[in-house]
Amino acid sequence: MQQVTRKKLGAGVNLTCVTTPKFKRAMLRVMLLLPLGGPDAALRACLPHVLRRGTAKLPDLRAIGEALDELYGARIEAAVRKEGETLCIGFLSDCIDEAYAPGAAGLTARVIRLLSDLLCDPYLQDGVFCPDYTAGERASLIDRIAAQKNDPRTWAPKRLTELMCENEPYGQPALGTSEQAQKITENKLHAAYRRALDEAQIELFYCGTMASDAVEALFAATPLTQRRDKSFYLPQTGVVSQPAGAPREVIEKEQVTQGKLSLGFRTGGSCLTAGDPAAYWMFQTIFGGSTSSKLFLNVREKKSLCYYASAQFIASKGIMQVHSGIENRDFETARDEILRQLDACRAGDITDAEIDAARKTLTTGWRAMLDDPLTLERYWLGQAAAGTLVSPEERIGQITDVTRERIVAAAQVTALDTIYFMKGAAE
Repeated sequence: MQQVTRKKLGAGVNLTCVTTPKFKRAMLRVMLLLPLGGPDAALRACLPHVLRRGTAKLPDLRAIGEALDELYGARIEAAVRKEGETLCIGFLSDCIDEAYAPGAAGLTARVIRLLSDLLCDPYLQDGVFCPDYTAGERASLIDRIAAQKNDPRTWAPKRLTELMCENEPYGQPALGTSEQAQKITENKLHAAYRRALDEAQIELFYCGTMASDAVEALFAATPLTQRRDKSFYLPQTGVVSQPAGAPREVIEKEQVTQGKLSLGFRTGGSCLTAGDPAAYWMFQTIFGGSTSSKLFLNVREKKSLCYYASAQFIASKGIMQVHSGIENRDFETARDEILRQLDACRAGDITDAEIDAARKTLTTGWRAMLDDPLTLERYWLGQAAAGTLVSPEERIGQITDVTRERIVAAAQVTALDTIYFMKGAAE
């Protein structure tokens, strides 16, 4: 049985602790939460990768690697994420749970101290970041930004989001822009680092056998929790319940062999913290969230209009997106059939079998989270960024009571906002 606790450890510092005997490795996280986008976007995306290169005591990757080897092969990775309209940057770590390793007493404390050193006591040269480290990670960031277009299946959803939310922070990329990245210098990066430490909310996470009060004491013994009391960034995401105007359609030609059709919808306000998210998850799953959904069975299987078709409820932002791969010639037919399946949901054309299948799909997905510490870490970070604390078990309980009427109501408040078609350049 998992016991989840959340506690404020200091000014702008929170710890979420999942105590469970299920896993043989402990998962740890130190993350700064900051506003998404803005002039520091690329600097902040680059920051954890430069910090990961060395500390004042361990000045290079070789020294860090040797230290991790001494910690029973612990791992620490830089992380850059987007949760709602919040940018999350920092470090993820896992190590052998000391309860299962004879002679490993104190291992968790040592890993936590290393995480603290990476963030709070980095390797500097002349009071700023190492020029070589900065240049290397700047080049890597530029490459990562450029590489996003190499996978059309992920680039199309990203373009839809940019278009759909172009006047909202959510439309901003987590990595910043290539133009921003090219201007990164060691001085600018260090200044952005100081601003981030001064502004960010810090989210700490532990998943393992250790009791929450013991974990709290370990983090409290580091500089991570020793901050002066002031106003720090409070994660928040604006939810637009309905489109601002009539649906718009954007077609862009790209050098791809298969067209990508994406549709963005507003959810009537349903999101992690408002509306009826349980009913919306059920509707989204019936509509296009599984192999028994209307989009899969009708648009893909029966009519053969697409290679794949699925719907995703982005609960952190309160939007739904449908993504599919199609032939260029099938654009209008596939678009209209996707919307026709939505109309069927709005009209109440939903069977008991579809409801039962959706409930089983969601239940299986949330239960699977309980078996993966990395997935649990991501889940609880999303909850923290949304300012809520609802467990996967509670989500399962919420969908148990969802009626057909609530599912239909969720479909009826769904409104088309943007259609994006990445058209293959080859006719």
